[in-house]
Amino acid sequence: MQLSDVWMLFVGLALTMYVVLDGYDLGVGVLTLIDRDPGRRREMHAPVAWLWDGNESWLILLALTLWAGVPLVTGIALPALYVPLILMLFALIARGVALVLIEHHEGWHRGWGALFGIGSLVAAFCQGAAFGGLVAGLPVQGDAFAGGPFTFLHHGYAVLTGLTAVALYVLAGSAFIHRKTTGDTQRRAARAGRVAVVVLAAGSLASWLLASASGPLTLHPGETARLPIWIAGAVVLAAGLASAWRAFGRSDRAPMLATLAVYAGGLLVAGGLLYPTLVPPGITVHDAASPHSSLLFVMVGVGAVIPIILAYQAFGYWVFRGKLTPGHQGGAA
Repeated sequence: MQLSDVWMLFVGLALTMYVVLDGYDLGVGVLTLIDRDPGRRREMHAPVAWLWDGNESWLILLALTLWAGVPLVTGIALPALYVPLILMLFALIARGVALVLIEHHEGWHRGWGALFGIGSLVAAFCQGAAFGGLVAGLPVQGDAFAGGPFTFLHHGYAVLTGLTAVALYVLAGSAFIHRKTTGDTQRRAARAGRVAVVVLAAGSLASWLLASASGPLTLHPGETARLPIWIAGAVVLAAGLASAWRAFGRSDRAPMLATLAVYAGGLLVAGGLLYPTLVPPGITVHDAASPHSSLLFVMVGVGAVIPIILAYQAFGYWVFRGKLTPGHQGGAA
């Protein structure tokens, strides 16, 4: 195993923590768009308002690990994905502003509430679209991106992966709200979660079936070394979706555990199919990695920061553990 492979463990950790933690609060934001009751909207907003900024620390760390560890990837991918990434950043900024300003109003502020929900929806969609555009392959000449600003769409494939990402985050948000609330809010979260399971299953299957036709994507599920990882990921993903469907309305914690299985399965599938390729069809982690001495230097710094991030986030989740008390908008029981 090369040092660049070890570095990808840091990238994988940052990616996993971001999509798992910020995924649920993006999903909660989307849920506020489809619930018309101001009281329930405010109830869903409260637990997100406590922790969202810490969750996005992992997005910053992900950007750092990619830029410092595999600069060729960022040099190719950023010009290719300017449109979805810039839209995502503006959406994250807008929803962050809205989350704070909602706190300064009694009940549910219609304007800031809409900005919170729309910002969450746009950010979730853009993340999925960027992922689809990247894994479907980017035209490269030498070490530079050779396409246009909308090449990432791949004839609509990125739209499909964007909608699938929204379904994934809505599932995560539904599981989180199901865990944190009671009564009608919990029941509605269960119904939304089951719908998200169906949409996510259909979107995941369609993304897989259409992948080979979307562009210069090179998938090798039959390679001996990666086939067990791919199969394990597919089994875990399917089991997680089935468990989530059954768990909503039956257990408070089980939907969240099932959602974690969905995340794990999806990441294993992606890793089993693509790794060590980072920019299909031909840019691998070994091609894109920084020099050995640079990787070693940055690895020490990132390795020292990660325990700090984990510690303060763990403390935050411990402080705000438990369910919301009935009618409560600012703390947990």
